[in-house]
Amino acid sequence: MALTTLDGVALVTGAGSGIGRQLCLAYAQAGCRAIALADINIEGVNETISLIQAQGYPVETLALETDVTLVTSVQSMVSETVKSFGRIDYGNAAANVAGITTTARVPTAQYPHQEYNKLLEINTKGTMICMQEQIKAMQKQSPTCTPGIDNPLRAQRGSIVNIASVTGFAALQNMMPYNVSKHAVIGLTKSAAVDHAPSDIRINSVCPGMTETPMVASGKVSVSPPTTRRGWAVEGNGRHRLAIPEEIADVCIFLSGCGASYMSGSPVTVDAGHLAALRYDGKLSHNL
Repeated sequence: MALTTLDGVALVTGAGSGIGRQLCLAYAQAGCRAIALADINIEGVNETISLIQAQGYPVETLALETDVTLVTSVQSMVSETVKSFGRIDYGNAAANVAGITTTARVPTAQYPHQEYNKLLEINTKGTMICMQEQIKAMQKQSPTCTPGIDNPLRAQRGSIVNIASVTGFAALQNMMPYNVSKHAVIGLTKSAAVDHAPSDIRINSVCPGMTETPMVASGKVSVSPPTTRRGWAVEGNGRHRLAIPEEIADVCIFLSGCGASYMSGSPVTVDAGHLAALRYDGKLSHNL
């Protein structure tokens, strides 16, 4: 449940499922007047819109079929959003949300170049393109404050939240391209935040632990190696369960509004303390 109140326009990529879908629902619940939902899977986007409508949220929606690896597609996504709603207040260059994981499971020295290129094209380059185009739109806007905050020092032209991962700090075994891509998202976020702070645009990243999403449910990411009872992702955190998408979305909502006005360039871990807890019992008892 989103606790922050927002009243602007949100743009979410990867809106057709998982964290992206839940983020759209959270923006609607937080009070956004409009949400542009982008994904290469337009059927999934329409399902997300149906869920928003079923909840009765008074929010305008715009479905956008978008390939985040194509500059022209992302440019169209941003221009259509601004044309329809006038501005973009909360960007989620969620190539970040629209990301993919690896299919091969081999050590770094054996990793196929083609898969490396594909994964970085979506997870890293896609994030960069989305940020670039959203920032260009935000730079043309006047600064505003979110409801409940009237100090002009806290105003922003826009806020972008990228979805990285705890693998932006550590590495899952035999998943080198994914690890590299999420390290890169954190680096992109920091660079953009430093470059565009003078424009009153804040850019942060959220770094989830393993989350209950369709990607996890499909088995593309294993949380239960055969040598463990419940899997590293569960045994290694203080809540002894996977995250649910709502928990990731609520952090994104907070970072979107002026309540987080002094946060920029920050990678925020949402992992129930997984990275904080390094336990030894004669051997490393859990890791990423």
